[in-house]
Amino acid sequence: MDTSLTPPPRRPLLAPALAVLALALAVLGWSIWETRYAWQSGYGNGELPSAAADPRLLTAGDMTTFHKGFKPFGQPADNLPWQYEKLFDDGDGLFDTPFKTASGRDPATSKPGDVATTPEGLGPLYNASGCGNCHFRDGAVAAPYQTGQVMNGIFLRMSVADGKGGYMAPPGYHVQLRDKSSAPGVPPEGQGVIDYVEVPGSFPDGERFSLRRPAYRVLDPGYGPLPEETIYEARSAPRLAGMGLLEALGTETLLALAKAQKNHPDGISGRPNWVIDPESGQRVIGKFSLKANEPHLRAQAAGAAYNDMGMTSPLHPQELCLPNQKECAAAPKNGGPGHTDLSEAQIRALTVYLQLLAVPARRDIDDPAVQRGERLFADAGCAACHVPTLTTDDSHPIRRLRRQTIHPYSDLLLHDMGPGLSGRPDGEASAQEWRTPPLWGQGLTQKSNHHTVFLHDQRARNLQEAILWHDGEAAIARSRFMGMKREDRAALLRFLESI
Repeated sequence: MDTSLTPPPRRPLLAPALAVLALALAVLGWSIWETRYAWQSGYGNGELPSAAADPRLLTAGDMTTFHKGFKPFGQPADNLPWQYEKLFDDGDGLFDTPFKTASGRDPATSKPGDVATTPEGLGPLYNASGCGNCHFRDGAVAAPYQTGQVMNGIFLRMSVADGKGGYMAPPGYHVQLRDKSSAPGVPPEGQGVIDYVEVPGSFPDGERFSLRRPAYRVLDPGYGPLPEETIYEARSAPRLAGMGLLEALGTETLLALAKAQKNHPDGISGRPNWVIDPESGQRVIGKFSLKANEPHLRAQAAGAAYNDMGMTSPLHPQELCLPNQKECAAAPKNGGPGHTDLSEAQIRALTVYLQLLAVPARRDIDDPAVQRGERLFADAGCAACHVPTLTTDDSHPIRRLRRQTIHPYSDLLLHDMGPGLSGRPDGEASAQEWRTPPLWGQGLTQKSNHHTVFLHDQRARNLQEAILWHDGEAAIARSRFMGMKREDRAALLRFLESI
């Protein structure tokens, strides 16, 4: 049979073509996953230093930083994907930017990108021109307040009885005394002054100490006399490290802590501060601010910009000038309807920046004095409120913050600290109630901020004075501290400096 005209057999091309197509689709799918979704976990493709570290050093799980420089509170979490690195850097830039007074510019007519980068919008009345002016190096204030100086990083809040069993701002004034003006002809609300009186005392073993008790007054009130019955309190900027992890603590966790403290033999009885979410309108637990007034970091960032800097945002779109502050209302403002001093993109960048600030690692963990101090801390009952270990829940939008074992030494609950620390009522928080401040990082305050003032109003000049101001629910723990031997008190303080 002649086969010369028989066509050659066809090669099976369909299978290789389908394989190539499947590979291309897989590569495309992986690329889309990497660029659109995977980065939202909060992890990049690099190594995590925490993976090889002594677990005792990990204050905040893999959100712990081992940075040894002079900015221990301003470090991003290690191994972030580039998308979060950019958001963090954008937020960092905004945080450190000193804003200028509004010029009357309309954001709608700006070139693309201008609104996000132009440092304008400082309110006619304000306390600070930038976040970093109060939170120096993302920690506390740059320098403690001295009587007679202008307040920086600390301000006064004021209340008077409203006649209905509650409290309100003094007539003609904001709750927060805005002591600076950015526009010509706009009077500041006044200049807050803190005077100190030394209160001597001694430990049972005879060692003497002195505490300073603050008293408040306002010079040059700009909008009429302040009532004699005005209640004042000072508030100083706290450290910011680890705030994203605190945000990731679940409601059930905080409620369980409050439940566990009921009938505590020392009289500990912490409770959450229930607040209204400014965006959802829902009643939620407050976690941030010194009396736990803010529910999440987005609200905290927008609220600080509004109250401290006089800057509007999508959460606070209305200017804060009161009806009697006519010069304030007439001062130049940026933009028209629908435009605010801070854009949605800026608020998001600031929020992500706060969420991804790492926490400094523990130090000196093998020092015998530190180890003894840790035991004494627990024996004194301090850990009842300053809870050493918590676990974040699994619902935070940034997956990196989920299910982290952390050591903030806080329960984020309100506690009655006694009449010596009484301030003003704030929401559901009474005058004597304060949120338990996290202790992590406090031992690096001197290194970062060049001082050791503590408590909400800077009255404590060191950690020992901070302990001695504890009263109310903490009175028994304070008494146990006072009754320790001098070397044991020193060991407990060494432990606090190691956190």
